[in-house]
Amino acid sequence: MAAEDLGGDPVSPQALIMGQSFFASPTVLSCPWRSLWPIMVSAMEFPPEELSALEERRMALSISEVALESEAIAGGWMCYSRPGCWSNQANAMGLDGPVADDELNRLVDFYRERGAKPRVSACPSTHPSLVKGLESRHFELCEILTVLARDLPTPSTPVIGPWGPPDQKLEIREPLPAEVDVFIEVSTSGFMEHDHKSPGGMAEITRRVVEHPRCTPFLAFWDGTPVGGGLLETLDEQACLIGTSVLPEFRGRGIQTHLMAHRMEFAARTGAKWITVSSLTGIATERNARRLGFNPSFAHATFIQHSG
Repeated sequence: MAAEDLGGDPVSPQALIMGQSFFASPTVLSCPWRSLWPIMVSAMEFPPEELSALEERRMALSISEVALESEAIAGGWMCYSRPGCWSNQANAMGLDGPVADDELNRLVDFYRERGAKPRVSACPSTHPSLVKGLESRHFELCEILTVLARDLPTPSTPVIGPWGPPDQKLEIREPLPAEVDVFIEVSTSGFMEHDHKSPGGMAEITRRVVEHPRCTPFLAFWDGTPVGGGLLETLDEQACLIGTSVLPEFRGRGIQTHLMAHRMEFAARTGAKWITVSSLTGIATERNARRLGFNPSFAHATFIQHSG
């Protein structure tokens, strides 16, 4: 998802409509919520449930490796870094079977002891016991993202779209060691427009992601000026586009789309066979991904417990 897509309510209007249809209320959990997923169309040769399990495990592993604290729980990971940090969440719980009550109690205690609100993600492969356990503990729907996916072209095939070649003023490349601080600044600038809780924490966790061996940063320059950035993560045959931001005054020039295409070509050269990107519904990230051949594959939900 791109930073310029953030802002306003924590859930998109479409997500709220979906919540109305599958939840007892727009925010409180109800077990039939998983019926949301079969309406999603898979772009891959395997079903959304299989893709969602692979993607959820990738995300859980990655966050556990960059967060300051992480503990294994119910087949997944619960992580914490700093107050307000995006890594403060649990992922991939319930992919291997039922989630016991004592595990859910341990999760709640883990976050409450650190002064954080417990956050848990779920996907089509999540065992129903996780949802039931969250419901009984008064977790609420926080966000629904659409995960879009597509096969990658052969390494020698450029990613071409209806927008044409990049403007000659645009250059996209990996940052030099001396440019990492600049990359962190521009690639997090859009996110900080909407979340001023922990600017130092955002820079810290982003640096850990940049330094992660499976992640590759890309910096966009417009006429020599750094104007945006995004990251690519690869894991075996998987690839994922993460953390994209373009400075406000340089938006509307196709920079985000070209950042996506550039990373797709790089991922294909590394041997990845397919790629994902997550987005709220009806925003720039989703539109740009669809232009690049991505299709909705499944919904990814995040739940939060505001009070015990």
